[in-house]
Amino acid sequence: MSSIPKPPEAQPAAPDSAAPSAAPPASLTTRLIGHARHSMATQIALAISGVTVLLIVAGCWMVGRLLAQEFDDIQPHAISAQALTTEADALQDAALDARRRDFAARAWRIMFITLGAGALAASLFAWWITRRILAAAERLGDTANRISAQALHERLLPGNSPTELEPVTEAFNHMLDRLQAAFDRLSDFSSDLAHDLRAPIHRLMTATQVTLARPRSADEYRAVLESAVQDYERIGRLIDNILFLARADHAQATLRPTAMPLAQRLGAIAEFFELLADEHGVQLALQVEGEPRIWADDVLLGRAVGNLLTNALRHARAGSTVVLSAAPAPDGGCSISVANEGEPIAPIHQAGIFERRYRIENARTQAEPGSGLGLAIVKSTMDLHGGTAGVSSAPGQPTVFTLRFPPPQRVVDLRPERRRFAR
Repeated sequence: MSSIPKPPEAQPAAPDSAAPSAAPPASLTTRLIGHARHSMATQIALAISGVTVLLIVAGCWMVGRLLAQEFDDIQPHAISAQALTTEADALQDAALDARRRDFAARAWRIMFITLGAGALAASLFAWWITRRILAAAERLGDTANRISAQALHERLLPGNSPTELEPVTEAFNHMLDRLQAAFDRLSDFSSDLAHDLRAPIHRLMTATQVTLARPRSADEYRAVLESAVQDYERIGRLIDNILFLARADHAQATLRPTAMPLAQRLGAIAEFFELLADEHGVQLALQVEGEPRIWADDVLLGRAVGNLLTNALRHARAGSTVVLSAAPAPDGGCSISVANEGEPIAPIHQAGIFERRYRIENARTQAEPGSGLGLAIVKSTMDLHGGTAGVSSAPGQPTVFTLRFPPPQRVVDLRPERRRFAR
C-alpha cells in the first residue's frame, strides 16, 4: 500500500519536565517531619503547663489547709494569754513564734515535695509524649528513605500514628500513590518507544548494510532512500503518537476548542480518506443527521476520527462500505460513529481494545499491522474533551466505534484536576 500523507497535526512537546524523581524530595520529607515535631512540641507544652497548673493549685490548697488548721490551734492560746503575767506573756510569745517557724518549715517542705513530685510526673509524661510522636516521625523518615524506583510500594499503615499525625500520614501515602503512578507512566512510555521503534530501525539498518555490501547504481540507491523515507515517516508518526499519549497522561496536552459545524468537518475528513478507501477496495459513505455542531479541538478531532477510519478501512471486507455518521444527542451534545463490515470483535476484546498496543490475534497477521496506539489516542482525545469512546460488535452486524461529545461548552481549564466548564 502506498504511503498516505497525514493531515497536519499539533506537534506535542516532549514531556521532559514530567519525569519524576527516584524518591520524594528531601524538602518534602523535612516539612512532614517538621510538622510532626511541631505537633509534638505543642502537646508537650500543653501537658507540662496543665500539670504545673494543677500542682500549683494543689500545693496552694494544701498550704491553705495547714494555715487554717494552725490558726485554729493558735488562736485560743493567744486569747488566754491576755490574762497571764508579763513573764508568762513572753513565754507564750516565744512558744507561738516557735510553732509558727515549725509550721512555715513544714509548709515549705510540703511545697518542695509537691513541686518535685509534679516536676517528675510532668517530665515522665513529656518523655512519653515525645517518644510516642517521635516514633511516628521516625517511621515517616524511614519509609521515605526506603523509597526508590524499585520500592514504590512502601506505605505508612493508618492507625499507627497519633491522631494529630493521621492527616500527614494520609498525605504522605497519597504522594506515594502519585509518585508510583508517574513512574508507571514513564515505564509505559519507555516500553512503547522501544517496542515501536525496534522494527523500523531494524529495517533501516538491514537495508543500509545490504546496500553498502557492494557498489550499486544511482537508481538502486534512490530506491533504497525512498524506502527509507517511508520508515522515517513511520518513526516520526510513532514518536508523535507516543509523546501525545505521554502528555495526555500527565495532563499537559493543550486543547484549542472551537465551535464548528460537524457536517462540514466530517466531509473534509471523508474526502481526505477517499484515496485510502479506493486502495482497499472499500467505499466510504458520509451520513449526518440534522445540523449538529461540536465544540472540540479541530486537530485532535481530525486525528481521532482519522484513526477510526484508518482502523475501519484496514479491517473492512473488500467491496463493503465504511460509514462515517454523526447525529445530535438529546442532551445537546453529539455522537460520531464509524461502522465497517469486517470481522466482528469478540466481547472479551471489546473491553481492552482502547488500551495501548492492544491487538486482536487475527489483526496481527495483517500485512501492515498498526502500532497499537491509534485507538489509545482516540480514547485519550475523548478524555481530554470530557467525552467517551465505545465499540459495539456482534456476528452478522457491522462493527461500530462511537465517539460521544458533551454539549457545546467553552472549556475554561482542561487539566483533569481543575477541569471546569462555562456556558
